[in-house]
Amino acid sequence: MAKIETISARKILNSRGQWTIETKVVLDDDSVGIQPVPNGASEGENEAVDVEVDKAIDIVNNTISDVLVGKDPFDQKEIDKILVEMDGTPNKSRLGGNSILSVSLAVAKAAADSEEIELYEYLSELYSGKEKNGDITYPTPIFNVLNGGKHAQNKLSFQEFMVIPALNTPFDRALEMGVNIYHNLEELLVDEDFETAVGDEGGFEPQGLCCDVALDFIKKAANVQYDVGNDVFLGMDIAAGSFYKDGKYDINEENIELTTEELMEYYNRMLTKYELIYMEDPFYEKDHKGWSDFYKSYSDRLMVVADDLVVTNPALLAEAIKKKLANAVIVKPNQVGTLTETFEFVKLARKAKMNVIVSHRSGDNVDSFISDLALAVSADFIKSGAPVRGERVAKYNRILEVFQDH
Repeated sequence: MAKIETISARKILNSRGQWTIETKVVLDDDSVGIQPVPNGASEGENEAVDVEVDKAIDIVNNTISDVLVGKDPFDQKEIDKILVEMDGTPNKSRLGGNSILSVSLAVAKAAADSEEIELYEYLSELYSGKEKNGDITYPTPIFNVLNGGKHAQNKLSFQEFMVIPALNTPFDRALEMGVNIYHNLEELLVDEDFETAVGDEGGFEPQGLCCDVALDFIKKAANVQYDVGNDVFLGMDIAAGSFYKDGKYDINEENIELTTEELMEYYNRMLTKYELIYMEDPFYEKDHKGWSDFYKSYSDRLMVVADDLVVTNPALLAEAIKKKLANAVIVKPNQVGTLTETFEFVKLARKAKMNVIVSHRSGDNVDSFISDLALAVSADFIKSGAPVRGERVAKYNRILEVFQDH
């Protein structure tokens, strides 16, 4: 059985031109796993903490390497347990979430390479404890076609405006729908003299929009070829914590400050007017009353999606389930730090019958690990931004590759 021979990290650039860490794990049978780490602009307060990149590289090359060289790469739980215990903090602040995650995922990739099986097959075995039976469930892609919030420079408060193909749509057709709607939207924006520069996640970031205008544009773009409300639906990542100030929600572009109750009324108008089936982080993560009231009012008709509220953390998810705050969750491995903890989070969400959405980060890499992860855990959705830019389409293309091979 192969053992870990070397672990080494280096510095690379991510999609925002910022430095990040990439770790290479080599086994003594020459199998290799290489894993870069993404980072987000909009982060929950309880996410795993990244350390400065040069420090992270030193930690991987010395501290972590010294302990894990010679270990069994196929015992993922033990590898991750060692990493968590070495760190010894609740938020990975000693070794860094970036250092830990890069090693955790690179070990899994090296093990899959050693077994000469697809990464999603190996991850599925780790997740379920049994061999993949050949059946594959493909996630529905969620396309962020219009960017705002911390992902853009257009002063639009809400962070993401999305199109979501109907659940029964084959993956290749769903991807084609996203591409067509994206290009239709570009043409509409140009016709109306709006800019077509793009934000961090590839969606357009025109100036001078408000929520209604953004949704109107997207609905019109979708309706060129598809039936909104039947073939395709709308979604938003509100990222409400990014515009929560002194107990109020400050929607700058509309010159309004709203209480929790008033924001509920604002959402009610949106839900009445548009074919929305997905609303992510509709309230600040500590505004549990807002979350609870929203869940009670709307969980039977749309996905109330928790990201900043739970940050891929099993303990925070357990609290959200107990308090009935959400019925869907975002899964981002770098929020928690290890593959094992990510699996625990997904299993807990599944047990609570929540929808699972595997997601990229705004500062990402040309890497498709999350695509294999989504296939491995049979995620309901994958969210990887617009169908443009190398670091975004790498995720969609990986799933398309598997889909076409089967």
